[in-house]
Amino acid sequence: MAKFANVEEYLDSIADGRHRAEFKELLDWVHATWPQLVCEVKWNQPMFMDHGTFIIGFTALTNHVTVGSEPRAFEHAMPLIEQRHLKRGKKTFQIPYGRSDAWKVLEQIIEFTIADKRDVQTFWDQRRPGY
Repeated sequence: MAKFANVEEYLDSIADGRHRAEFKELLDWVHATWPQLVCEVKWNQPMFMDHGTFIIGFTALTNHVTVGSEPRAFEHAMPLIEQRHLKRGKKTFQIPYGRSDAWKVLEQIIEFTIADKRDVQTFWDQRRPGY
């Protein structure tokens, strides 16, 4: 797997042009909605941070975007993830391409995480998952 120095390199690696455009639209939407968030490639995927702490990360795959968030935010959004019938793992969920309606879940996760981590000074949340 290639190592990406920046978001542009990551986007260029998405072979399907429609998926690349949709993934870029997603990143642009996050940045436009929460301009204080900084997007960088970490662990070889685009991640958004606020005051140096992780907020949300995205991985472009063949048929979907995998979303990674803090466990507390993931648990908070679980009812909406299930309501939208999104496939999920233990700590991630998938948004199929063409399902921008699922961005409502991202909105809930991002808003929750920004508020929840406002005083957190570490990249990863060291508190227990429950709240």
